[in-house]
Amino acid sequence: MLSLKQLQDVCLIQKNDSTQCRYLRQDDMDYNKWYCLKHRKQEKQKIDSKVDDFLRECRRKGLDPFTEGFPLGDNCSGYPVLKHVEQGYDKD
Repeated sequence: MLSLKQLQDVCLIQKNDSTQCRYLRQDDMDYNKWYCLKHRKQEKQKIDSKVDDFLRECRRKGLDPFTEGFPLGDNCSGYPVLKHVEQGYDKD
């Protein structure tokens, strides 16, 4: 799980704009826990595909993707999904 400082300072979880990290996923059972899916190859591919689709759709409609509130950030090198270990730049 990602630390609060990692979520706030790097993932930019409260920004709700294009700078927010695209690889975040909230825990299904505990909404206070967040994970980075960047190192899960299959999940990363799904996320990147959704982002690519979104960017294509924005181009098609003549919209600026950075003003649409969709998380586009790739804000760190990633962390493995560990459900019981707090991770983040402040925990390394």
